[in-house]
Amino acid sequence: MLRTDRGGEFTSIEFGLYCVGQGLKRHLTASYSPQQNGVVERRNQTVVGMARSMLKAKRMPAAFWGEVVSMAVFILNRAPTKSLKGTTPFEAWHGRNSDVSFLWTFGCVGHVKKTKPNLAKLEDRSTPMVFL
Repeated sequence: MLRTDRGGEFTSIEFGLYCVGQGLKRHLTASYSPQQNGVVERRNQTVVGMARSMLKAKRMPAAFWGEVVSMAVFILNRAPTKSLKGTTPFEAWHGRNSDVSFLWTFGCVGHVKKTKPNLAKLEDRSTPMVFL
């Protein structure tokens, strides 16, 4: 069952057809009553707080909020939770551990190789950028 508020993205005909096609039952909460979906509201607070902390810690502009929220959700889905008794949401969904060996520190400096031909011998071969 999918419990959602009455936001336009959840009440569209297209989304309704998608849910039917996936075998999902929908339950719409009463307008302006987030307490009916308290678990999700709390998780949203966690995601937003984590994203805000990541942005502020690396002094990044708020324009990167979408990338940061995606990264926060990615990390939270791979972290153990009390509700799943020591396992992760990823493990519960997929039935296997997730590989996190490729993760880097958010906001660290990464170097992108220049593809410009005929670089001088001592010219920089990369451009420093921020890893998201």
